Amino acid sequence: MKIEIQKQKQSEVKILVELSKEEMKKYEDRAADEISKDVKIDGFRVGKAPIAIIRNRVGDTAFEAHAADLALQETYVKAIIDNKLDVVAHPKINIISPFPLKYEATVAVVPEIKLKDYSNVTIKSKDVKVTDKDVDNVMDSLVKRAAKFKDAERPCQKGDRVEIDFAGFDKDGKALDGTSSKNHPVVLGDGMMIPGFEDGIIGMKKDEKRRLKMKFPKKYHAEEFQGKDVEFDITVKRIEERELPIMDDAFAEKVSGGNAKTVAALKEEVKKNLEDIKKEEEDRRREDEFLKKIIELTELEIPEAMVENEIDSMLDRSRRNMGIKEEDFAKFVTAQKEKGKDPRKDLEGKAKEQITLRLALKEVLNREKIEIPREEALKEVEGLLKTYPDKHRDEIKKAYAEGSDAYKMLESELKLKQLFKKYLK
Repeated sequence: MKIEIQKQKQSEVKILVELSKEEMKKYEDRAADEISKDVKIDGFRVGKAPIAIIRNRVGDTAFEAHAADLALQETYVKAIIDNKLDVVAHPKINIISPFPLKYEATVAVVPEIKLKDYSNVTIKSKDVKVTDKDVDNVMDSLVKRAAKFKDAERPCQKGDRVEIDFAGFDKDGKALDGTSSKNHPVVLGDGMMIPGFEDGIIGMKKDEKRRLKMKFPKKYHAEEFQGKDVEFDITVKRIEERELPIMDDAFAEKVSGGNAKTVAALKEEVKKNLEDIKKEEEDRRREDEFLKKIIELTELEIPEAMVENEIDSMLDRSRRNMGIKEEDFAKFVTAQKEKGKDPRKDLEGKAKEQITLRLALKEVLNREKIEIPREEALKEVEGLLKTYPDKHRDEIKKAYAEGSDAYKMLESELKLKQLFKKYLK
């Protein structure tokens, strides 16, 4: 059997395979064996008819096609394994001669990585500061969360909690789906509604009705309302004024679960928590910047098939996050295309970035020779198990068994931590 590998553009290879008549013999025997089990031939037991009779029964073309198919499946796999090709998609097969079999298979492979020297990459850290204003904002938030509300017989004011009925209409007076609600709670001034909506309610009395002319923000989560003019009919059903607790030592002890006995101690606790959060945010920023530098230092030709597979995975994750069925998600994608938006095209850049980063990091970790001792990985798994309820621990432990995908992913995360530790001191 002749096998020839030719490198193509965009990280593809062409595999040329040619078999002789003698090499086809074993596939003829195998084809005869498989066909004879499905085709009854008078005078012979199942599977015992000679090749010549089977050929005559099904015809030379069908018989040779069956043998060629068996040969193709086996020889393609052999070519991949023998030449250590890391393929990333199904091949495109071109049959040059069916019998004896001669074909070419074009297939995408993992691209070669050209990674420039990254040893001098440095990401400067920024000073982490927590101001008195930061602390005061959290303290104010704690007070507001502990507030109590009581009915008020007056026009509503900023800070009040109101219950309203509202319904949205377009400029022609047509009701708009998704713009109405009954007994909807709103704390005026918290900014939970679109800009101007809460301000438009201030001054209304209980049972009063009002129409507000509003414009949705250009960057709104529901695309169909972005920048849209809408008129809202609003009725105030209830007005409650907010009673804020006094920020004293008793309050500090209560909201801290007994950890802080005084207001001063609570402020110190809040400050420490804010510092920890900001330090974590700064660590994430530096890690992200380091990874961006790695991407910038990487050159590779990503095959189209690899990008398409990555986009498929990204879309499937989005579908699962949205909690909708495949057919419904397909309709959503189609609807987006009809609006002139192609989700696949929009994700192309991100897909290439993720592939580049994944392959580059694999190369970096290989160069760094970072290894995670088995004991360290198992210790990490044990720590992870403690975060789950007892009834789920056996299931999670099984999922993180040595050699499992979850275990390998955990190892990769630990290796990445070691890499950051070395370069982000």
